[in-house]
Amino acid sequence: MFGSLRQRSLEGKSVGLITAIVSVPLLIAVVTLISRDRWFPAGDMAQAELHMRGFLAHPPLVGAAGRIVGDAGTQGSHPGPALWVAMLPMYLLGARSSDALMAAVVSVHIVAILAACLLAYRRGGRLLTALTGLVSLCIIRSSGTDFMIEPWNPWLAVLPFMVFVLLIAEVVAPVLRSSPKRRATMFILAMAVGSYCVQCHAGYVPLVLAALLGAFSVLIYDVGRKSLILQTAGISLLVGLAMWSPSILDQWRRTPGNLTVLWQHFASPSEPTIAFGSAVRVIATQMNILGPWLTGPGAHAPSENWARYPGFIAFVALVLFVALLARRRGLSGLLRMQMMFCGFLIVAMVSVLRIFGPYFEYTIRWLWILAALTIAHSCFALCRMFGFSQWLKTQRLLTALGVAVVGALLVTSAVQAHQRVHLPGPTDSRIVGELIPQAMQRLDHQSSYLLRMYDPYTLNATGFGSLLELERQGFDVGVESFFAAAALPHRVRSEISVDEILWVVVGPAIARADLDQALTKIAYVDPRTAQEAILAEQLLNDIREGLIAADRSELVPSLDTPGASLLFAEPALPAPIAEMVRQLILLGQPVAMYAVTPGTTVTSLN
Repeated sequence: MFGSLRQRSLEGKSVGLITAIVSVPLLIAVVTLISRDRWFPAGDMAQAELHMRGFLAHPPLVGAAGRIVGDAGTQGSHPGPALWVAMLPMYLLGARSSDALMAAVVSVHIVAILAACLLAYRRGGRLLTALTGLVSLCIIRSSGTDFMIEPWNPWLAVLPFMVFVLLIAEVVAPVLRSSPKRRATMFILAMAVGSYCVQCHAGYVPLVLAALLGAFSVLIYDVGRKSLILQTAGISLLVGLAMWSPSILDQWRRTPGNLTVLWQHFASPSEPTIAFGSAVRVIATQMNILGPWLTGPGAHAPSENWARYPGFIAFVALVLFVALLARRRGLSGLLRMQMMFCGFLIVAMVSVLRIFGPYFEYTIRWLWILAALTIAHSCFALCRMFGFSQWLKTQRLLTALGVAVVGALLVTSAVQAHQRVHLPGPTDSRIVGELIPQAMQRLDHQSSYLLRMYDPYTLNATGFGSLLELERQGFDVGVESFFAAAALPHRVRSEISVDEILWVVVGPAIARADLDQALTKIAYVDPRTAQEAILAEQLLNDIREGLIAADRSELVPSLDTPGASLLFAEPALPAPIAEMVRQLILLGQPVAMYAVTPGTTVTSLN
């Protein structure tokens, strides 16, 4: 009994210490931001808080809006609301403020790290726990400060996916003391965590589905107890039903439901799949001992240059060497773990080959987890098989050196978190923070408003930020039906149901709107200096000329027409033009808000 208590105490101290160490950069980042200027979310961040803000009165049934389009042009969302539920406790504790939203993101990351370390400790003691913590720290550092505090759905699935992988490992490669009942419990938990990851981002579907099916098959093969299998299947189905009931309810309540839109988008894509050569380069870059999980993404990364194929070959060699060695020594647990990782990686490669439309690296961050965990477990297995872990205990100098290296990594990560962290969308935040107080002097809390947006540059970032801040200030304001996925259906308004229409206009169109007698300007902000305004005008001219020279003149009207950013143009813009577009967006654009009576024709913005 006392031995068990001592073991639990040691486990708690080890896991708690490693979790606390890894969490330091996260905590520094959020505390640094909260102590600075107030944040006014815009764009995707505003959409995230719009989902959170009305949670108790209007629980969201779906996830974040995405680049998902149904056959009828309906915008879809990621599959479910689990990420909003995960952030809700901290968000409510923080009085539903934007600062609380950033703290809620950090809380999700920390809980995931804690759960992963607990699972790692049971499997491999302090060594595997330390390696898991090191993997977490590397991924946090390489992901950058945006990852630490932004309530963006791709970020919120990354560390929980590590927990999912370790839960699957408990089922398919149990440690010696695992009972069939415990393995069944781990499968049920994997069902819940896997559902969470899928609901955050639809890109996790192939990995989670394949892993759950494979794990359940292994459980049936190993356990062979019909009653336990049936019980596990029944409870798992109930857990799955509970996790997916909001999505099912949404599917039942509206036409087309979000699940229908998702199916239409992914089952019959309207865009071509990624070229085979490009897919191979992506795979070699990600499955790499010097991959972006360690060095960060971008053209400067070793895995994008000299280390792409050597690092990939070394990665494959390490995985296969450990698997063959474990098989030769009859270590079934270690062999099963390596085979599990191989299975995950095969599904990951197939998923990469099936990417359609433009490729964005952030959509496959699950490969960071798979590559890093595979390397960490391979190192752990080698230490176990060759007795390195016992040998290291006697080598105080090497132990001290290892502690020093990890300490340096932690200090570097913490300093970078403090120095590099910035408010998400700082320019848009500043615009919203100055625009809404001006507008409030003209608006009436007793009136209702429909907010429309004219934004050729930032995907309506300022518009959604304005919607959020006006609602926070107590105004009854909504949007049109085609923004239902981003703002949620309960905020949809029609022109005939409101007292006044508000227009948020971005960029050169303001000059036309100022001449339109139907519009009354109620607020105006230009975040640029006089010199920056001149630079922005020059960039606009250069982009226009560059598009014509590149035989992409059909894109010139998009410089002053609402729609998707030029950065999402297909085929992709030439690199120099894309860089100029990024510079233009970073400079910001003037933003004005206008009021107009419902039913009035606004010719300047048609």
